[in-house]
Amino acid sequence: MLKVISYKNIAANADLFYSQFQLRHREFIERQHYDVKTFDGMEFDEYDTLASVYLVYTRDNKTVLGCSRLTPLEYGCMLADHFAELVDDKSIFSAPKVWEGTRFCIDKRLAPDERRDICFALCAGYLEFGLAHGIEQIIGTMQTAILRSVWERSGVALKRLGPVRKIGDHAKVQAASILVSREQARSVTAYRDAHLSLTQATEDRLHVA
Repeated sequence: MLKVISYKNIAANADLFYSQFQLRHREFIERQHYDVKTFDGMEFDEYDTLASVYLVYTRDNKTVLGCSRLTPLEYGCMLADHFAELVDDKSIFSAPKVWEGTRFCIDKRLAPDERRDICFALCAGYLEFGLAHGIEQIIGTMQTAILRSVWERSGVALKRLGPVRKIGDHAKVQAASILVSREQARSVTAYRDAHLSLTQATEDRLHVA
């Protein structure tokens, strides 16, 4: 099940809220060695704000197996603050109805088929959440291989925002934008449902926690 957590419902979903920070610690600090903040086995940064919302995938309502953070640009943008050189047209940073997607991760310990299913759910969740909240674009930066293997493989059409760059010790990265539209959502949902059982596809639709 894919759920949305925000400041409005943290109290009712405390286990999931803290579990996604723990997952981020495993994936970004323990596995990928990011030099970012950590506390008590949880990873966090300055973009975890009251305006942020979290898409979390869970099967038991306690443990997060995949997650991502979404934030309206006016309340913080990692891409603008740290990787602006990856974007050719900087006007997107002040455009209305644009959010940033960050900290996308899936538990690496899961089997490949499980990771694929969660990937489909999260990608579809981006679009379902965007449509429900009047968002026109979701921007972010990722490794080029992940843009292809995660997003485009899930049926998401991406617009590249600038050049490919190698940053630090990480693989090549690139900024991209997802156009939020009903046509795009239908395409991704159809692609997801074609690869999952009917029961799993129904369970993986977005739920407001």
